[in-house]
Amino acid sequence: MIDFASALYLGMSHPAAQLGSYAALTTGTPAALAVSPLAGTLAAQAAALQGCEAGLVGPSTLHLSLDLFDRLGRTHALVADDTLYPVMRWGLERVRGLGAPVTLFRHADLADLARQLRQGTGTRPPAVVTDGTRREGAPVALRRYLALVRERGGLVVADHTQLLGLAGTQPGPGRPWGSGGGGLLRYAGLAPAEPVLLLASWAKAFGAPLATLCGPAALVGDIARDGPTQAHCSAASQAALLAGLNALARNRRDGDALRAALLERVRRLRRGLRWLAQHRLPDLQVSVPLHPMQQLRLGSAGRTRALHAGLRAAGFRTALLRQAEGRCAVAVVVRASHAPQEIDGLLAALALLAGQPAAPRGRAPPAYRESLHVQDCGR
Repeated sequence: MIDFASALYLGMSHPAAQLGSYAALTTGTPAALAVSPLAGTLAAQAAALQGCEAGLVGPSTLHLSLDLFDRLGRTHALVADDTLYPVMRWGLERVRGLGAPVTLFRHADLADLARQLRQGTGTRPPAVVTDGTRREGAPVALRRYLALVRERGGLVVADHTQLLGLAGTQPGPGRPWGSGGGGLLRYAGLAPAEPVLLLASWAKAFGAPLATLCGPAALVGDIARDGPTQAHCSAASQAALLAGLNALARNRRDGDALRAALLERVRRLRRGLRWLAQHRLPDLQVSVPLHPMQQLRLGSAGRTRALHAGLRAAGFRTALLRQAEGRCAVAVVVRASHAPQEIDGLLAALALLAGQPAAPRGRAPPAYRESLHVQDCGR
């Protein structure tokens, strides 16, 4: 089966033979007691890549979001996008249960955010929490978020998992993602000293099972010292750290070439989808931004489910996302490692399935819950 459901966008894998040896899989101590030298090296290189002063490595975004909001919940008023990715929401829900002030603003609605900030956050400065991408997949306007919080002594927290490894410096017409793959701060052209905290899973473009939190050195240092998971959970494994370092080395060596290949594959898919929408599937709706995850939606949930089931029967693995109000979408995830003929084969299968009124007989495969976020295939 040809896989269009994996979010390893750059096609990076980290076979054991590439990683080298390690004495033990884990140190047996939490990070608060002893930081692995590999973790320190990876944190510093991750911060440099993302254009930040300092970095912190954790086993997952869940671990780091618990640490992050435990710290900010004691000093800031948290104002979060109402379609925030679930893992970030879990960290917010924990500190709200402990009494921290948490309010929500409408998804990517800067006017609503400005109104809430004008109404005041008490004596605390605001910490605006958002995903690095809007619902349709385009990067958020980080400079505009910063303009709203800067005059109030606040900061911005962004989960830029869907941009790390893709977006980078100096985007333009010829290079819509920019170069370097450093993520949201680099894409916005902002300096390391800006009050921005960047959370990211490395299990997407970089293919490594760990996460980083990067931002101002003093704040990252506080979180590293006092975060609850730093004291009570295992640190990232040595294998995961070696995979992260291998991803950084590959990104330096051939990251821009991989991104160029990925961009060509995405454009190839989108050209074919536009043709299908014009000639075979007039009710086909497709994601707008140039992102590796493209969402396909037909005129009804039934037709969309039939499309997903038909692709599966034809040998193409995609993800069916459950969305709000009974809607659903077929997520087609393109990787740099996809051959052009695999893209063409998927498009040919879509053309053959055009007009099918119902799903094939048999039990339909389960849908992934999207939870109101365009890039939701798990962290």
